[in-house]
Amino acid sequence: MRDAAARLAVAANNVANASTEGFHPSRVVSAEVPTGGVQFAVTLDVLEGVDLASELIASMVAEAAFTANARILEQAHRTERTALDLLA
Repeated sequence: MRDAAARLAVAANNVANASTEGFHPSRVVSAEVPTGGVQFAVTLDVLEGVDLASELIASMVAEAAFTANARILEQAHRTERTALDLLA
């Protein structure tokens, strides 16, 4: 969820600075952690300028990832609650 939040924040920052002269957009680079989860880092593009279509897509992907993770956490909570109810 932190990765998705970072992606959304970076996309928002890039769009907000799209008309800033000399602005280099940021990107989020993610890697899977062997023990589970994702590690990410924010890097700067070497090229100037912001592609608004790419930023829109990045924000939509971030929203979908965040929603999917929230649903997984919600289902895990329900499963744990059901297991505890069965044991009680």
